[in-house]
Amino acid sequence: MRSPLVRGVVGSVVVAVTSLVTSTVPPSSWVASFPITGDLRTALAGRMIALAFMVAGLGLMAWAWLEVGRNVMAGQKPRLVRMATYWSLPLLFIPPLFSRDAWSYAAQGALVAEGFDPYAVGPAALSGHIVEAVDPRWMETPAPYGPLPLAYGGLVAHLTMDPYVLMLAHRLLAVIGIALIAWTIPRIATACRVDPVFATWLVVLNPMLLMHGIGAAHNDILMIGLACSAFALALTGHWGTAAVIAGVSAAVKLPGGLVVIAIAAVMSPLPKRLSRLASLALAGVVSVLSLVTVGAITNVGSGWLNALDVPGLVRSPFSIANLVGDAAHGILGFLGQDTAAEQSLEIVKLTGMLLAITLIAVLSLRSSIHHAARAVGIALLAIVLLGPTAHDWYFLWCLPFLAVARPGRRLVTTMAAVSLIFTIAAPLNSSLRGATIPILTTTALVIAAVAPLLNRLRSLHPARHPAVPQPAPQPTVGA
Repeated sequence: MRSPLVRGVVGSVVVAVTSLVTSTVPPSSWVASFPITGDLRTALAGRMIALAFMVAGLGLMAWAWLEVGRNVMAGQKPRLVRMATYWSLPLLFIPPLFSRDAWSYAAQGALVAEGFDPYAVGPAALSGHIVEAVDPRWMETPAPYGPLPLAYGGLVAHLTMDPYVLMLAHRLLAVIGIALIAWTIPRIATACRVDPVFATWLVVLNPMLLMHGIGAAHNDILMIGLACSAFALALTGHWGTAAVIAGVSAAVKLPGGLVVIAIAAVMSPLPKRLSRLASLALAGVVSVLSLVTVGAITNVGSGWLNALDVPGLVRSPFSIANLVGDAAHGILGFLGQDTAAEQSLEIVKLTGMLLAITLIAVLSLRSSIHHAARAVGIALLAIVLLGPTAHDWYFLWCLPFLAVARPGRRLVTTMAAVSLIFTIAAPLNSSLRGATIPILTTTALVIAAVAPLLNRLRSLHPARHPAVPQPAPQPTVGA
């Protein structure tokens, strides 16, 4: 295992160094004037060279991850959490990768510290270094996040208004989220009769999680970690505590609350409709009370519910609703039906959300305890694909739950392929959007290099591992 360990570390170091050139940073930060890299970032040629090395580094990590997975499926038991730690260390203090969201988190925390309502005004209410790297499209928009990260950001902003330090503080939340995932995934996998080593490889060591989590510092990772913790506690019979944590997860980002589907399945193991409705109602009430309490304790409130449509301002190609809506909008616009074109986009988005809600309702009522993880994974995937917008890191929402849902060969291959693509092609979502052709060319070359490993991965199946000896715990109703 030493070879993939070193290969992954080298890839991570390459990504870390090149981020000093490719990442968007405040002009006043130390990164902008750092020797050599500061000069390279001012020239397109320098940025393109750094980009090529970054994609190569991402390719090395993907290659190492696939090789470890092949060894795991062959029966080896490497220390995956330690390996993930080594791969993550070079990413801890670098600028945020692929996205400017972490700079928005910093500015929104500063809004709280300055006494503004982050659900009423955008970062444009501030001035100075704190808003230098915020994406212009979010300058005037309110925060669409829950009260927990905003209150945390406000506390840190009382100590410093340095945007780089505030960004690092939010990366700490992502690190905590990954730690929670690493702690819970083996336990959930064992309860679901899935090899915990396989599940840990697929989720915790996944370079997509490390890059979009620690690298980009997205608060989605804390949401996922709390949701996984809620499910793990529910499986031990502590459904009350689990429902509270589900509400805390939703206080980061609302989709985290969907883990109540699994909690209700544990409370009511057989999908008898009345019993399941009662379990859903009870777990849901506790979760909502927990969510409201977080807003009240932090004094941030619940105004974020009115800003949930802010992410929908971005028309993402990963959302089926967006693709269909844009197609209808384009056709009707070509026919000269401008009013109908605008209405069609909204109708399609509304239809997508109604379909997602319907699917979630069916999963909530019909999933047994043995399919609870799969139900949550499918529900989160439905929100991503049928919702008004989707970013590449949104697919991490469903990854832990599908990984412990006894995935077959096709699903494992699909999850590995999606993780591979969204790792290597991640720079497409960066500030280098204007260099699409060089990015695509470099990405295609790296994918071609690691494709043979992915093809060999398909020949193996996690079900070939020895059966996990621990029986699934019997659900009990506890506090």
